[in-house]
This record gives sequence, C-alpha cells and structure tokens, in this order.
Amino acid sequence: MADTETPEEAFLRSMQAKNEQLAEGYNMTEGDGHNVIVGDESAQQIESSDEHDPAQDVPDMMVSSTLGQQAQISSFDSPADTTATASRPNSSTAVIDNAAVSSSAFPTASNTSDKITAQPSTPTIAVASIPAMSAKPLLATQKARLPNDLVGILEDRIKVDPKGDIDAWLSLITEFERRGKLEDARKAYQRFLEAFPLAGEQWAAFIQFETEADNRQGVQTLLNEALYKKGVSTLELWTAYLDYVRRYFNVLTDETGKASQVIHSAYKSAIDATGIDKDSGKLWQDYIDFIKSGPGTLGQQDWQSQRKMDLLREAYQEAISVPTQAVEALWKDYSAFENGLNKMTGRQLLQKKSADYMSARSSYTELQNITRELLRTTLPKLPPALGFEGDVEYMKQVDIWQRWIQWEKDDPLVLKDENNAAYRKRIIYVYRQALMTLTFWPEMWFDAAEFCFANDMVAEGDEILTQGSTHNPESSLLAFRRADRFEMTTTNGNDDRSKIQRGEKVCEPYNELLDTLYALVERAANREKQEIARIEAEFADLALQEDNAATKSDSDDDDDNDDGETHGKKLVEDKKQSQINALKAVSSIQITLLTKSISHAWIAMMQALQRMQGKGNTQAKKKTQQKDKADDKDKLEIGGSRQVLAKAHRRGHITSDVWLAAALLEFHTADTEAAKRVFARGWKVFPEDENFAVEYIKFLSTIDDHTNARVVFEQTVSKLTSKPETILKAKALFVFFHKYECMYGELAQIQKLEARMKEIFPDDPKIYAFSQRFTNNNFDPTAIRPIISPAAQARPKFIGVPHPPVMLTVEQPQSRQPSPPRNTIIPPLPIVNSPKRALEDSFDSDASRPRKLARGESPNPLAGAAGRRLISMRQGNQPTPVVIPNGTQPPLPPPLPRDITFLLSIIPPASTYDSVLFKPDAMVSLIRDTNIPSNIEQLPTSQRAGAPAAAGGYYR
Repeated sequence: MADTETPEEAFLRSMQAKNEQLAEGYNMTEGDGHNVIVGDESAQQIESSDEHDPAQDVPDMMVSSTLGQQAQISSFDSPADTTATASRPNSSTAVIDNAAVSSSAFPTASNTSDKITAQPSTPTIAVASIPAMSAKPLLATQKARLPNDLVGILEDRIKVDPKGDIDAWLSLITEFERRGKLEDARKAYQRFLEAFPLAGEQWAAFIQFETEADNRQGVQTLLNEALYKKGVSTLELWTAYLDYVRRYFNVLTDETGKASQVIHSAYKSAIDATGIDKDSGKLWQDYIDFIKSGPGTLGQQDWQSQRKMDLLREAYQEAISVPTQAVEALWKDYSAFENGLNKMTGRQLLQKKSADYMSARSSYTELQNITRELLRTTLPKLPPALGFEGDVEYMKQVDIWQRWIQWEKDDPLVLKDENNAAYRKRIIYVYRQALMTLTFWPEMWFDAAEFCFANDMVAEGDEILTQGSTHNPESSLLAFRRADRFEMTTTNGNDDRSKIQRGEKVCEPYNELLDTLYALVERAANREKQEIARIEAEFADLALQEDNAATKSDSDDDDDNDDGETHGKKLVEDKKQSQINALKAVSSIQITLLTKSISHAWIAMMQALQRMQGKGNTQAKKKTQQKDKADDKDKLEIGGSRQVLAKAHRRGHITSDVWLAAALLEFHTADTEAAKRVFARGWKVFPEDENFAVEYIKFLSTIDDHTNARVVFEQTVSKLTSKPETILKAKALFVFFHKYECMYGELAQIQKLEARMKEIFPDDPKIYAFSQRFTNNNFDPTAIRPIISPAAQARPKFIGVPHPPVMLTVEQPQSRQPSPPRNTIIPPLPIVNSPKRALEDSFDSDASRPRKLARGESPNPLAGAAGRRLISMRQGNQPTPVVIPNGTQPPLPPPLPRDITFLLSIIPPASTYDSVLFKPDAMVSLIRDTNIPSNIEQLPTSQRAGAPAAAGGYYR
C-alpha cells in the first residue's frame, strides 16, 4: 500500500473525528425571515380594514419560506453522474407534504437559489387525522390510470398522502428495482429519505442497493450523510459501515498494518455510537474476534502480544458491563481468557469485575421484560386518531418506549454518581432510538429536549427541538417551546432595533406554525370540494345508467312507471345528500380543530410580543410624522402586541378567543378604553358567539357599565333565539345573566327573566331556576338535607351483605339473651362461601360441600355454638334472633371476611382441647427477657464450638 493517504482513508479518518459527529448538523444558509411588523394597533384601525383578501389567507407554501431559510444544496453522486455538480432536472422538486422542510431535505444536485416546493396533499397531522369519506381521495388534477400502470398508481398515492402512505413508497422502490430501473429506484430512495430522514432501515437498504450496484462513491457519500449529517445511529447502519470498511481495507494483503488500524478505528467508532444498545452483543463479539485475529500470541512477552492482551482485556471489561443479549457468553469467554493467562491474577480481576457483570446481567433481564412487546423499527408512522384503527397499538408502543426511558433514568446500572456522562449518554441514546420510530409524536421530542436542558446539554436540547419542529411543523407544543427558548435566552437591548430583532427571532416558530396550519386548512377545504365532486359524479353516472335502463324497458302502465321513477330518483338524491352532509361534517371537525390551533398560536405570539415590545409605537410614530417628519427618521416602528390582532384578522380562520385575549390584554395593562373598543369590535365580528358575549358582559360589569351589559345581553339573545338552530346557544347567556340579576338586580327583574327562560326552555325544571338564586360554585343550600336522626338516616351500608350481622363469640349461647319489652332484632349470620371453592346453590351433594380438614382426635367436629350455627344454616333453619335490651341501636361492627367466618364455624370449642395449655402472658415475658447473644464470644465456654448443651438444652 502506498504511503500517501487514499480518498477512502481520508474519508474514514474524517468520520472518526468526534467533533464532526454533531457539529456537521444541517448545512443551512440564512434566508429571508418573516417581518412581523405589520398591521395597525387599534380596533378602530382594524374596522377600516374590513376588506378581506382571500389571497392573504393562505400564502404560497414553500418550504424555504416556511422556515425563513433556504437549503444549501449538495450533490449526491451516482454511477451515472460524471461530475459532482451534474444537475437533476425535475427530481429536485420534492413531492412531499408541507411537513417536510428544507433542513431535512435530501441533497440533490441543483442551483443553490432553487427552492423546494411542496405539492398539495392530504393533511396528515394528528389534529386533522379524521379520515374523509373516501379511502382514496382524488386530486383535482389527477389523471385516470390504467390498471397495469402500477408506477403511476403508486405515484398518485404518494402525491395524495406522502407522510402517511409508507407502503406506497416502499412498493414504488421495490417496483423500480424489480424492473431493473436503477436510476429511477435511486431517485425514489432519495425522495423517500427527503420525507423521512430518520428512517435508518431505508438508509441501510439504500446503501445495500448502491453496494450491489458497485457504486463505491455512492456508498461512501450515503454513509457520511446518514451517520454524521443526519445523525441516524442504528446497529444496522453501523454494521453496513463496518462491512464497507472491511471490504475495501483488506487485512490479508496489508503489509504495513495500516488496514488493521483503519478497521480497528472503525470498530471503536461503532462501539462508541451503538455499543450501549441492548442488542449490540453481536457487535461486541465481532470486535473481540477482530482483536483476536490480529498479530501477536497471548501469553508471549513481545510487544504485539502484550498489546493484543491489553486490547482484549479492555474490550472484555467494557462488554461485560453493558446489558446485552451476549453478556453471559462474553463473561464466560472473559473468564477463560483471564484464567488462561494467569489463574491467580485472573481470579482477582474476575472478582473485581463480577459486580459489573452481575449488574449487567440482571439489568438485561429487566430490560427484556420491559421491551418484550416493543417493535423496533425506524419507519415512522403517523399516530392514529383516538378511537380509530391502530390507536391502541400505537399508544402501547409509546408506553413501552417511555418505560424504557424511565428505566434508564432510574439508573439501575448505578452510573449517575460514578459516571454521569455515561448515564446521560445512555438516556439520550434511547431517546434517539425512540424518535426514529415516533418521529411524529411531538411529546417525545419535547421530553428529550427537556432532559437535555435539565442536564446541562443546552446545545443538544436546542437541536432536538429544531429537529422535532422540522418533522412536526404542525405541532403547537414544539413551536411554543422553541419560541419560549428564544425568549428566555435573549434580552432586549437599549435601542428599538434590538427589540425588533428579538421580536422577529421569537416570532419565527409562531410564523412557521401558522403557515403550516393555514396550508392544512386550505387543503382540507380543497379535499372537501374534491370529495363532493366525486360523490356527485358517481351519482350522476348511476342516474344515467338508470335512465338508460328505463328507456329500454317496456311497460303497459306508464303512470305507475312515472311514479316509481320519481320515487327512485328521490331516494337516490337523498342518499347522495346524506353522504355529502356526512363529508361536510367530518371536514368541519377538521377545520374547527385547525382553526382553534391557529387562534391560540396568534394568542401566544401576542402575549410574547407584549412581554418584549409592549403594545408597540405605530400610532405614536404616525402622530410624530404629522408634527415633525424630520425627527421621525431616527425612530423605528415597533409593532408590539397590537399588530398581531390586525394581522390575525386579515388572515382569517380565527375564533373569538383571539379578540377576547387582545381585549383582556389591553384591560390588564391599564388601557380600559382600548379594551372597550376591542370588545365592541369583536362582538360585531362574532355576534352569535355566546361565550364571547358572556365575557363581554363580565367585562362591562367589572367597569360598572351595567346599561351596556344589558344591551349586549338583549341583542345577543335576540339573535340567538330568532333561529331554531341557535336557541340552545342562548342558554349559557341566560344562566349567567340570571345569576347576575340574582346577585345585583331587583326581584321584579329576576322574576321577569325566569318567566322568559321558562318560555324559551319549557323542559327545564322550575326548581332549577329558583335554586340558582342562592347557590354558588361551592354550595347549594336548597339541596342540603340535614341529618335529623342518625340511626334512621345514617345507617352504614354493607356491600354484599343483605343485613349486617352482629357477631357474637362462637361459644356464647344464643338462647340465653334477655327479652326486654322493646326489642331490636338482629338478623342471623348470612351464608358464606368456602375459602377453597365457590358457594353452590345447594349443599345436598357431597361435591357441593366445602372441603374440611379431617380431625381424628375430635369425636364431634361440629360441637359447640359454631357447629350448631353451621347445622342450622345447612338445614335452612333460622337461629334464635339476638335482641338488644332497652331499644337502643349500638354501632354495628363491620362483618368478618368470608374465610374467617368459615374458619370459626369449623373450629371445635375450647372445651375439647385437653392438651398442654400455654399461658400467653408468660410466653411473651419469656421471649422479652431472653438474652440472645449477638456473636459466639458472648456464649459460655461450654457451649462454644459445638459443645453439647446441658440438660434441658439452650432453652432450659
């Protein structure tokens, strides 16, 4: 081998550098950010901008504009590529959902100014995952496919549902490979990994594909991209990496030993990355076998043999301290290794490491019990909506991953205090493995980031949050947490420009989230239109077929045929309308959920800008411009919180919560007049929103504007009760205002309001309205029933016992009870089950009787009161009732358990025992006063070393 370093060696050595594993990250360049300084500050200015531009509702969704960044495109070499900069026409446009963003885009050869656009697709996020009526929704521009056009059909499925239809992706790749279209298969792999960059299984499959195609440069580039740039660390990928290294660095033909060093370094990198995995036993064994195959002989004194011995001992000691499936076999090999070198030294070393081995072995057993039903796959799956197919299975996998992570946090290997770095590494590794499977589960990203922040790994925590938002751009949780991190880690400067820059930085996650949610709303609306068009087309074809059939048929009674045709058409029309209505209901649910998420994103942005920029100075600047334009050159416009409301109003798809939050924000920041204007404007925008009207009335009552509060109530109620479909919405207003009148109004007004409520809601009980005058959230005096007689009203319940018995002692006669004039009868003891078998309906047969232990020394096992009671129960006779004198009812004791009752019934009375009787007090005194020696030195000399005891033994 030549002394100069080959490209492969340079590549491998660059991959070994630790600082490149996480520092590579995502190679991004900054692009245009979002300018959040838009809109006006007051509700009056909002009124003047009522003209709503539909084009502004949902802007063009481009991945680069979503993140305010552009992907720096790099080249992916292939056998067909002659240069690293060869362009790939059309293939750079990713047919992916808007959730696929530039930071996770697979490198393709293109100009750096190109932007990766997202094609319209079906929304697949959790909040909008309720399926439409059709299992295969069609795009408006989708062409009809022939049945044998399998590739076209699969492409259409991917275009419709790029994140949810994993099977279509895999089938497309398989189909290209089956047909021998290597370049098409390569492009399909690239597109798949653009959408799912953490799918380690497909990275390994792509590497295997390039290996079989003998594309050495492609394999090298894929390994570098997957392991270091994307951070996909799986056993399968590292095994592929080791196979590549061992293939191109032949140890047998290496005379300089350079190949062995490269392979050994590759093994160390793989061990460092995945050696803590519970399934890494095979990797450890291969590593040890590689060391054994190296130069040197164990037991010899030359430097190569000594170095080999040191490497083996180090590898064994590391391997036996990791809970893997091969830990027992590795311990046996290690024991043989040490004993084969020197038994005395080996015994000492084995004894020193036995604790680590025992801990690893028991930990692996515990871990296997936790992960027994875990499906370890790196193909991500969208979480099914609750109540739909697959939700239970998905949540079960989430629970298993969480229990594994919690097991690591509990520190069964005792690493937290001794080796905190190893402790944190194990937990982060499990988080990373879980995120490959649960890529679309935002809570897992959040938990991983929070663990990093709590353990002084701030940079890695920020990276995890950014990755999570990249894969889940529709997640409010991750967007809010990222914005919160920006706000926590930055501060305002002394000038307005720093406030503006900080506000733009904090608003980036909110803007990305809003762009994604608005795009999903648009797509949900488009999908509804497409489905309605499909339903109408299907029923139109059905009607045409029926008309053709009716034209061909001959009938003698034309009138009957006309009536039948009319009835049939009506049934078909009703069926079509029912399907359309069901589709609209499902779409309405999806859009409602998205609208709520959009509204709360605006609210969160509004509150953040209020903390950083206050209300803004746009209005103050305009006044300054009118007075002195020259002085205005040095002033910057700060939007603040007020500009958020104007921006949200223009984009639309918001609820009244945004107006309510803006109004309350004004009120609680000492601007009551602005709050009144915002409330008034919001009431005009949402005149039939009962919740907003209630909050508006509360606000007016707080500022003692009772006249306007009544006006708002009357006008809102009049609108709601004028339409049958909104009458029920008025009930919340009536309930609130009735309570308000009861607390602060006149009795005449209260009675008038109650009469009105009775007229509108006749089914409500009259007592309800009356009782509401006197109740509050904690107490209702009209519903309280005081305890007059505890004996009659507070009798305890006995679950499973029809009548609570008063248990007497088993020896107490039942026939010697006094009989006072006024008696309280205690019912007999109920029948109970046997402790060994269930109680049968009858005791007549021997098989149905409870089993009893034979007592040969007792001639009559049923003697005494317990025996008589059992006989009476079996014969169905009722024992003599037990009465309590003076007519008083004592507190009833709780019933004994069934098994205890049966035991008492079969124990003979004390008079039958004629053996030695022990005195309990004497035995307790004996045990208490006995001096028990703590060691042998305290024993008498005669009793040491096994000396026979004296007469009576030690307990004389």
